[in-house]
Amino acid sequence: MKSNAIESSNRLRTHCVLNSRLKASGRTAYCRIIKLTLALVFAISTSNSPCFLSAQEDEPKPANQEIRSWISDLGSNDYSTRQLATLKLGKQRADAIPFVIQAIHDATGEKADRLFQFLSSVASDPYSDSGKLAFDSLNELAASRTTGKSIRAEKILQVIGADQRDAAMDLLEACKAPLRERELQVMSSKFFVRNPLVIDRRFTGNAADLACLKWLTDIEFARLEGPQIDREVLHHVISLPHLKKLQLVETLLSAEDLVELRDAPDLDLLEFVYSPIGDESVELLTSLPVWGNIYLFGTKLSQSGQQALKSRLDGIELFMSRGGFLGVQALGNSSIISAVVPGGAAQIAGLRSGDKMLSVNGVTIHLFDDLRKQLANFAEGEKVVIEFERIERFQREFPQGFPQGFPQGLPQRFPQRDGLPGELPKREIMQLEVTLGKRVENSRER
Repeated sequence: MKSNAIESSNRLRTHCVLNSRLKASGRTAYCRIIKLTLALVFAISTSNSPCFLSAQEDEPKPANQEIRSWISDLGSNDYSTRQLATLKLGKQRADAIPFVIQAIHDATGEKADRLFQFLSSVASDPYSDSGKLAFDSLNELAASRTTGKSIRAEKILQVIGADQRDAAMDLLEACKAPLRERELQVMSSKFFVRNPLVIDRRFTGNAADLACLKWLTDIEFARLEGPQIDREVLHHVISLPHLKKLQLVETLLSAEDLVELRDAPDLDLLEFVYSPIGDESVELLTSLPVWGNIYLFGTKLSQSGQQALKSRLDGIELFMSRGGFLGVQALGNSSIISAVVPGGAAQIAGLRSGDKMLSVNGVTIHLFDDLRKQLANFAEGEKVVIEFERIERFQREFPQGFPQGFPQGLPQRFPQRDGLPGELPKREIMQLEVTLGKRVENSRER
């Protein structure tokens, strides 16, 4: 009779993940408590629940015929024979995995149960060579979605994927790159982004830690900042399955490093901020999988390089700026300032919320896009003359006792009401010379 009946679907089990990613980062085994659902128990556990994770590195290498014999014994009518074969396969995981993959297609009953358990236990470490083989074989089985085996393989993959995603999020938290809603800046606008991946100077991990990113299927926005960002980091970041927007801020990535971007998912935004890329990157930029917007802010592209890029990028919104930053925001495409960046060039010069931009160095401004295009011609530290309209409001002072009959003690300044003169607007055209600053990338968490 079968022993070790299936336990309750609500029990807790300690799951230890020990893989090449953690080994490479110098961390010890990473343990968490996970709740096994009924689907997990059905998909992975069998009534006998042997341990396939007890492989010994010093076990002698078995002959191929031995492995085939153990796999055959998994379907034996004798429990002890099945159990012994299970343990032997567990001790020879690396050598047994190709034979298990081959056998599982035709296996049935108890034999199929144990082979699925073997694959699920090996695939739970998808960073090892054996784990990759097991994981890929489960993907192949799940692809058809027409048989009981394909559905079973899909359930196992879902459990492994959810478990690896949780481990990835915890690892990023430990490395000071938590996935939380943040306020990020794109061009001159700031907005909150749901759970972006932000790897900046605070990141304490290494490139090996980022091998976990492929499990994060809901991350669409990634921002990489700082000279520590290298080609290997970029390689792992573009493995995010649903990445849509990518910012590279003050990195030292060369055109050769950026070749990695050719393997990225289709992007609707690619933004370089103060990047050293120049005319040598034109060919690369025209070959990247970007269908929406490319913004180049403070790069080394020459005028001829910019013209070459414009002529070759068809159907893509391209914006290029030398990097001078005024530090103002507007509502929509209005030319009226809605906010100034604290400590930015505009605030230092004296511009403020409510000012209406009229011209930059004599060139008329009608929309905020006009302002952006004019400022794109200037670099950090260069000066521009801003002409703007400012509306001042003031209140008239009334002579003592005016109007007649007003009760004593009323204030002599009050808003206009019932035809009485009160607060009046005053429009004034003004000019300021502004020394443009540098765009500062300060993300803010909610």
